[in-house]
Amino acid sequence: MASTSDAKAQSSAAAAKAKAKPKAFSIEGLFITKNAYKQISDEFHPFHRHDVNAFLHFWTTGLGVWGAINIMLALNYDLIAIVYGYAAIIFLTTPFTTGLLHTVMIAAMTFLPQLSVNAVPLPQINNLYIALIALVAGYALQDVAHYICMEKTYMGSYIGSNPAKLLVHSLFLLPLVIDSVTMRYCFLPWFVTRNRNIFVPVASKSSIDFLRKWIHENIPETKTTTHIWPHKQDATTGPVQALEDDAAIYADFRKVFSAKHFDIRPIQGMNEIYITAVGAKKEINSDAVFYTPHVDGPYWWTPFGSCYRLLVGVTPNKMVRTKFNLQHDSMDRTLNMYDCLGFDYNRELHWIDHAPGVTNDERRSVIKLHYVVYPKGWHRYGAFVANCNQTYNTWARGNFLRTLKPAGVYEFVLAWWIWVTTWTNAFCVEYVGWDNVVYIGISYAMGPLPFLLLTSFRHYMVYMTTFAFRDKPVAFGYLMRDAKLYKTIALYHLGRRLLPLIALPRDLVGVTMAVAGFSITMLATAQLGFVRTYFGSELGFVKPKWIEGFPYNTIPHPMIVGQLIAYSSILWWFRESMTLETTALIGAHMSFYTIHMVQEMLTSSY
Repeated sequence: MASTSDAKAQSSAAAAKAKAKPKAFSIEGLFITKNAYKQISDEFHPFHRHDVNAFLHFWTTGLGVWGAINIMLALNYDLIAIVYGYAAIIFLTTPFTTGLLHTVMIAAMTFLPQLSVNAVPLPQINNLYIALIALVAGYALQDVAHYICMEKTYMGSYIGSNPAKLLVHSLFLLPLVIDSVTMRYCFLPWFVTRNRNIFVPVASKSSIDFLRKWIHENIPETKTTTHIWPHKQDATTGPVQALEDDAAIYADFRKVFSAKHFDIRPIQGMNEIYITAVGAKKEINSDAVFYTPHVDGPYWWTPFGSCYRLLVGVTPNKMVRTKFNLQHDSMDRTLNMYDCLGFDYNRELHWIDHAPGVTNDERRSVIKLHYVVYPKGWHRYGAFVANCNQTYNTWARGNFLRTLKPAGVYEFVLAWWIWVTTWTNAFCVEYVGWDNVVYIGISYAMGPLPFLLLTSFRHYMVYMTTFAFRDKPVAFGYLMRDAKLYKTIALYHLGRRLLPLIALPRDLVGVTMAVAGFSITMLATAQLGFVRTYFGSELGFVKPKWIEGFPYNTIPHPMIVGQLIAYSSILWWFRESMTLETTALIGAHMSFYTIHMVQEMLTSSY
């Protein structure tokens, strides 16, 4: 009886609470509690979980709204009052930050075409047909974005049962996509290069035990490496397939490639069992490639698609280490029995060496598994990436086996060709990066001003985004490579503008002051070392260390302050001879350094 009374009391309380709670689309729900926007927001975002979908929606929605605004301006400029009213309603019914960003965007869409750049007026975009095309394209491309990212549309969830909600959805659409962008930190984490390698013990240990025994009983010892194609051997097909489907491997994959963004499938045609040679390694054959920094495949240019090579240890190993040139030394791995080490077949620079004073009691054997990773639902594209890599791997494997025992001039030349091309590609990857080659090339092709802007400040984005989003493993070598590369290009841009202005001995004082500032930065770098200079302590690669030597015992934040001193000296001394562009360029560098210094002061780990 008591339980029945309790239930009635709870029911009454719930009813009273529901009655007291304002309706979402009441005046209070719209403007005071803003529950109306919150309700639509809670319904909207589950249909836009994919980062690329959110990114595309920002641009397609902006295009559509821009078109709608310019339709009104083309029909009658007095209709701008409607634009003002729309902006005011959104500001009053959405969270403050969302409303403020929305107001800025609407103001830019409305008034920016009326501004002028370098005294050259921009045309007033009030052509009705262009605006109509923009509106229709913005709407249609949103469906395309959903199709590309394999996500259902929010409108599809309600249009059959509650078509009137389309009006509210349309009203709040731009602030909703603004929220999608801000909740992803404006996509700034995309600038951070993550460590995408995987390392995990496999769950299918019985398969490893079987393969180890099979190799011992069936594969004789040789002076060159042995390569077995497991799916062409009846005895090995089952155990290798069990490893391909290993739960631990897939779980570690998903730490790097989320299930909402990527599909992962095995590439069985590339898999092999690798058994090391007996005796000293020879230098003039293709086996030497393993001991040379190399990238396995050439398809670095397949966007959003990756081929992964996973090495699974079949035998105990303490001697052979796998090293990664563009990761921190702590990321080097010794692949022991039951361990699985995975890396991008086309992008990760790696090689092997021997731990000093350590030997193995058994021939080192590994299973090479391969997987294609591609955007979720893009199965044809995934098949294309897999086919490209498998075809190349088959061709390269044939050349590799042909040069294991070079019998003539052709085989020796082929072996050297493999080594030379491997070394050349590795050099480019380690010090420049093919993706950076493409970025710099496109920037250059766009013209002098885009090239200047797109390559002068990229290293600041690398610094600041890495420092801000350092919670996940960072690919430390990539960070150092890209920061150094774009810093060098930035200095090139400054040098070609400043060096012609210098005339000695007239400018000796100004040059001395600038050199003094840069020297403070270099001394600070020497005190820290390169690893700590590039946030090695903050990223967890080295232990924090208190630096007591000059300039740290005298000047706060000497690495950045030194740069500010140098650039201030240049601005002051050459103020009469510098162009406005050069002055603005130096001012921008100083601004970025100041912002980063404040960032370090406010968000440092120590």
